[in-house]
Amino acid sequence: MPWLAQAITSPGLRELRRRLAELRRRLLRRPHRIHCYLRLDDPWSWLLAQVLGDFVRHYRLEMNPQVLLWMDQQMYPQPEMLARFAPLDARRLAEYHGLTFPAEASPPDPEAAFRATRILLRHEHSPEFLALFHELAVALWSRDDAMLEQLARQHGMQAADRTRLTLEARRDRFLDVGHYLSATVHYEGEWYWSVERLDHLAARLETLMPQAPAQRPMDYGAPKFLHARTPVAAAAGHTLEFFFSFRSPYSWVALERTFRLADRHGLNLEIRPVLPMVMRGLAVPPAKRMYILRDAAREAALHEVDFGRVCDPLGAGVERCMALWPFAEKEGKLRNWLATAGRGIWSRGIDAASDRGLERLCRDAGL
Repeated sequence: MPWLAQAITSPGLRELRRRLAELRRRLLRRPHRIHCYLRLDDPWSWLLAQVLGDFVRHYRLEMNPQVLLWMDQQMYPQPEMLARFAPLDARRLAEYHGLTFPAEASPPDPEAAFRATRILLRHEHSPEFLALFHELAVALWSRDDAMLEQLARQHGMQAADRTRLTLEARRDRFLDVGHYLSATVHYEGEWYWSVERLDHLAARLETLMPQAPAQRPMDYGAPKFLHARTPVAAAAGHTLEFFFSFRSPYSWVALERTFRLADRHGLNLEIRPVLPMVMRGLAVPPAKRMYILRDAAREAALHEVDFGRVCDPLGAGVERCMALWPFAEKEGKLRNWLATAGRGIWSRGIDAASDRGLERLCRDAGL
């Protein structure tokens, strides 16, 4: 497993795949084209739609939008919690990036979302697609039925039965094309989720298009406060909770930066253990696992975190690492333990389920 994972996540192999994709694009004389998968009832889709116009113009791309609505439910194991969290997250991202999202937004009514999607599907290939998406999203997330009715009269709607067939077919096909989340962009073999991953696509396009303007239309990527050197005095003494899973590559990629963030701003860091989804009886289909692994590898490379030679700790490995948590905390070495175990699992290929592997991790952590 460690060697296979290292091959899958290797920056060198990723660059080779990109070069082969570019060669294939040139041989087939295809334009630079992105495929965008968007849902009106997904707040991250709305944020992405707001920046796609400038992004496409800046990099001289063609855009092929694909409207979605119904998703495979096994990809969303806690839909009620997600429905509560998504608007809060979208509001924070909108404020940071200077985008639009209503302060009092609430999850749209399913029937209204279907009606709005019928309008949007009728204009999926129109030059005004993004502008219409924005108008419909404003009406939907503000629950403005009168505005939705006006847009229906103004733009017309696709037939309901045809819309159902289209949306069901796209839901069933989406996993086959390699992804599971809306608000995604696909470009020549690689996926990018939300505004927060456009920095990876921008960097890739800039290697292919030296003539692209140097000034990007917006500052894509992680918030600047992660890199701020000046402590925020008002933050001192507050608690920062960090939810950590030994099987989550994002937990490992974020770990050291979370330590630095807490220390820099004088925060009380409270680390909370999380049991992996599979060990809680929740499904993680192959398309989801593969995207997470490759996306985490890109983020790790961006933030200079060792990553790639992975030994999956699922089962006994996770149980043993979690069983040592209270002891490490009692010894005042919890940070050491999480960093050492994370590095062993995600970059050194150490089997935490084995006696030999666990002993090696404990010694390295000073336990």
